[in-house]
Amino acid sequence: MLANVARDARLDRKFLLLVALSTALATLGLLQGSAAVVIGAMLVSPFLGPIMGLGFGLATLDSGLIRRALLTLAIGVAAAVLLAMALVWLSPVEDVTAEVRARTQPTLLDLGVAVVGGIAGVYAILRRLSGVMVGVAIATALVPPLSTIGFGIATGRPDFAIGASLLFLTNTLAIAFAATLVARLNRFGPSLTPKHTALQVAGIMVALGVLSVPLAVSLQKIAREIAVRTTVQSVLSDIIGPDDRVDTLTIAVEDGKVRVDGVILVSAYQADLATTLMRRAGRQVARPMEVKLV
Repeated sequence: MLANVARDARLDRKFLLLVALSTALATLGLLQGSAAVVIGAMLVSPFLGPIMGLGFGLATLDSGLIRRALLTLAIGVAAAVLLAMALVWLSPVEDVTAEVRARTQPTLLDLGVAVVGGIAGVYAILRRLSGVMVGVAIATALVPPLSTIGFGIATGRPDFAIGASLLFLTNTLAIAFAATLVARLNRFGPSLTPKHTALQVAGIMVALGVLSVPLAVSLQKIAREIAVRTTVQSVLSDIIGPDDRVDTLTIAVEDGKVRVDGVILVSAYQADLATTLMRRAGRQVARPMEVKLV
């Protein structure tokens, strides 16, 4: 089993070809805003191989396997980011789609998904359940963040590149550490004393704890933005008439300011609708607002 894990962590032409294909699919899917294409890229991605190799290498203290996995992972990441940058530069479409934006704000929930996915992945390796790895590949989504990094660099959006980098790092470390713990529980590893095992576990917990700090901050930010959107929508529902209808409504929280842009279908024109919404909602959200309603 360890030989199979080591083989999947090897850097060869097959690995680089799959990296190129999955990156191309992910980048094109992100630019199109196509979730189906992005999911296809996840299935083609070979990154689970070196990540699992890193996890088993940490469990068995096999320095050769760890070096092999890290080298394969580093070259694969560099190749994916460079290819994504090239595709974005060549593309006439560089819009920030919902698929791109979804990879720029990782939270603690993403860490939880990666940990559970890592556990499922190791279980699939131990029980030789290849079908389970398909679900793990989709759930952990390793290639789309790399394509988003390339998109952020190519379009001059460092915030996108940083957010996507944090997401990829979160997924990679969480999967590898989950693999390490599960492998140790299944007696993969040298005859270590309980003290050595405890040190392994403590090191993993500390690393995940440090990683969880920015993720928790991001989760709190998203929670606050959701609360603001809910408040604005509620106030708008209260001030329009019973026969009026909201056609489109975009609510964004940027730089501490709430920006509202929408189209309302009304039975009678209300000249002060935007002003009323800005005044009432502004009091509740305690933030400056900019409202544009048609």
